[in-house]
Amino acid sequence: MTKHSIIPASILALGLGIIGHGAQAEVLFSGSEIQLHYGDGFHLGANGLDSTTRTTLTFEQYTLFNWGDLFYFVDLNKDHQGTGSKNHHYAEAWLHLSGKAMGLTFPEGAFVKDVGPDLGINHGEDFLVVAPGVRADLNVSGFSVFTAGAYVYKNADDPFDRDLDTTYQITFVWDYPFKIGNENLSIRGFADFIGEQGDGLESQIVFSPQLRWDIGKEGGAILGLEYTYYKNKYGVNNVDDNSVSAFAALKF
Repeated sequence: MTKHSIIPASILALGLGIIGHGAQAEVLFSGSEIQLHYGDGFHLGANGLDSTTRTTLTFEQYTLFNWGDLFYFVDLNKDHQGTGSKNHHYAEAWLHLSGKAMGLTFPEGAFVKDVGPDLGINHGEDFLVVAPGVRADLNVSGFSVFTAGAYVYKNADDPFDRDLDTTYQITFVWDYPFKIGNENLSIRGFADFIGEQGDGLESQIVFSPQLRWDIGKEGGAILGLEYTYYKNKYGVNNVDDNSVSAFAALKF
């Protein structure tokens, strides 16, 4: 299971090495995080159409280079109800090339800070999606990160061997830090909008914010809550997740 989970990251890491070597890549920042989640409200897992509680161990890693960035994560999930497969995984990897590094210029303080090509790979149980596109980094007041991406969403491997249509994905990612007294908090998350794929697969919406409390005072320990709204999960009409998880995280 772990071997298959790291396939997307391995592919993009190889591309990163090739491109980075040619561009004399310099690492500007690198950070990793491990999260342990426990929550309820997850459908289409071991309990089928009924919901299940779930424990998830997540590893994520982000590296910023002078020519772009690489982000990937791996989820290892264990469902606690139902008779189906209780253990499964999901992984994504995203490789972004900076338009600035390719010679584009953006005015100081402009709404658009950078625009460049992006490549995403999503991998799960007998499931592989390739998503080439473009991402813009935006200046939005109060946000340390706010990006918008538009992608072609192509199923390269489907567990049911369906002839799925190529569609679109629109993605927003954000990080909004704030303080309450002397405590450092943030709201971090993403929203995906994925189009219909034919063969009965409906359009999908995934909205997943995290409320994060930096109990380590930038020293690495995080406590938080994560809410996920998943409309038409996996394209199945009227199967919606409204899941809430508590989590603890360690940054390093």
